Amino acid sequence: MSLLLRRLAGDVSAPLRRSLATAASRPPWAMVYKRPAPDASIARASLDLNEAPCVSQLSLPAHLADPAAAGSVRAASCDGLLLLDFADTREFPPAVRKLCHSSLLHMMAAAGAAAEPGVARFVCNPLSGQMFRLPVPDMDAAKGSTPFGLLTQSSSEGPHGPPDRFVVAQLSCREGDNRRVVRRFLSDAGEWDEPQLFVPSTRPAWRAMQIDTNHEVLAFGDRLWWVDVSWGACSVDPFSDTPEHHFVELPRGSVLPEMADVAGPPVLGRHRRMGFSQGKLRFVEVSTKKEPFLISSFSLDDEACSWTLQHEMTINISLPEESEPVEDHMPWIAAIDPFSANVLYIKYGRIVLAVDMAKVKVIGSCSFPDSITHLSMHNSSLLVPCVLPTWLQSNNIPGAGALSSKTNNCTRKTLADMLVRVDKDRKN
Repeated sequence: MSLLLRRLAGDVSAPLRRSLATAASRPPWAMVYKRPAPDASIARASLDLNEAPCVSQLSLPAHLADPAAAGSVRAASCDGLLLLDFADTREFPPAVRKLCHSSLLHMMAAAGAAAEPGVARFVCNPLSGQMFRLPVPDMDAAKGSTPFGLLTQSSSEGPHGPPDRFVVAQLSCREGDNRRVVRRFLSDAGEWDEPQLFVPSTRPAWRAMQIDTNHEVLAFGDRLWWVDVSWGACSVDPFSDTPEHHFVELPRGSVLPEMADVAGPPVLGRHRRMGFSQGKLRFVEVSTKKEPFLISSFSLDDEACSWTLQHEMTINISLPEESEPVEDHMPWIAAIDPFSANVLYIKYGRIVLAVDMAKVKVIGSCSFPDSITHLSMHNSSLLVPCVLPTWLQSNNIPGAGALSSKTNNCTRKTLADMLVRVDKDRKN
């Protein structure tokens, strides 16, 4: 079973885009582009929402989006809240700034912000525009830190209702004593702490994990998941005061040698992705060694012990013209549909295709926005799947009002301060 992508890609002459604003017509999820855009016409954060396979983009007021601040959509909770971070590109040496395109500088800064504790971070409701600034951690810098993830918890209306609290967390190794800890911000406590991470002796110790900083941290099954696209994923319950490290190896045949012997995560991550769909963790990979390219989709069992192959299909493509980059004609995994396990989104050249793997059929396509196409070669993961429950637009970030007064007593009007101020002005 195969698809001929080059012919299908050529049939797309314009973006198949339609903005969706009302809850009745709103799609259940969106593929959010990782870099927010400045917009002079808005007064708060705003999501230009489009149904997949079209890309949705988060925008910020132009006067708040300081050109020196590289913003990035870092991760999404399972109920639609986004984790943003902002790094200062002025920290780069002048020689680097001169040689690199401004967009690449933003990508580099955003990648560095994945583990930097001093970067400005926000939790954002993309539909209401509300943003809450996290305080800067008061701990010393740690080594071997992972990207931050965002997890919510709901108890008042069951697991599928609006969340009561959230946690932003990363895995770190403390300087000096080499303790493994979970560096976290708990919304109900309003402060950072570092409970020690328990790593069972049964975890394989024959290699170190190479966490892909471009791959978003997944929020699934009341845990955060950090992905090593060559080996597996580790997960932790960041709400626990005694967090325990769990590890899941990739499907047999997908585990690769250590990264010293294979292409690094920024390249490998274009063709491998982990996500969730229909209540299960999924792993999808595209073999790129020879044509036809084989796409394989796996699901993890409920005990998180073994993978089952769900679908396999092949893709045939034509060789590019001499003037066209070869990378533009390699299939990339854009996203896994969180509501349909059969549907996979593939970035191919300047378009995104929705493919039903069960039917081996393209069911939708959309041109990648021209404004962000030129960034495609600098990042292995451009899009963050964001679930949009019906109550999201009318629901506040848990505890944001009380937390803002406690944690945002800054005297300087920084980018972060102004973003919070705009949200307060909207409420008043």
